[in-house]
Amino acid sequence: MKIPSFLLPLVFSALTCLLAGGCDQTGDNASVTREKEVPVAAVSQAAPVPVTPQTQFTIGNKNYLFDISKHSIEELEALLQRAREITQLDSSNYGDLEIVMILHGPDIDWFTQQNYEHNLELVDLAAKLDAFDIIDMKVCETAMSARGIKREDIPSFIESVPYAPDEMKRLLQEGYINL
Repeated sequence: MKIPSFLLPLVFSALTCLLAGGCDQTGDNASVTREKEVPVAAVSQAAPVPVTPQTQFTIGNKNYLFDISKHSIEELEALLQRAREITQLDSSNYGDLEIVMILHGPDIDWFTQQNYEHNLELVDLAAKLDAFDIIDMKVCETAMSARGIKREDIPSFIESVPYAPDEMKRLLQEGYINL
């Protein structure tokens, strides 16, 4: 399932709740109640979306798939920045959250050694988040080969998978939600 871009602020609100410890756990679902307005940074350039008082939603899934090839570098940077901000608030509440990010198109170039200087902050932030198990980055070997990129041109923190569409299909079958 692909989440429409207009729903991304709600999804990030849910991730904020999960990562910031604002959820009351009940069984497999989490119920969220906010007592004041909290601006939530959206992935796009849209204005922040406030969470109004007594807003409740149920989060039954804590596994997310981010197909990087369907997003801009700015959207990826925004998601990584938001994940870093949220987990710095209270790192003890994100242990069961999984965000898998898959590179399998021109987006692979953002992470090559050749482009490291240009994308230094992006690559370093992704490496840090991956090291702390906040995200899990993967790259498609088939797409790398088609683009003439060797495995050693990609940072070692990025796990390789034989074929991204198969990996995404597997994750979706396991219940991951496509961001």
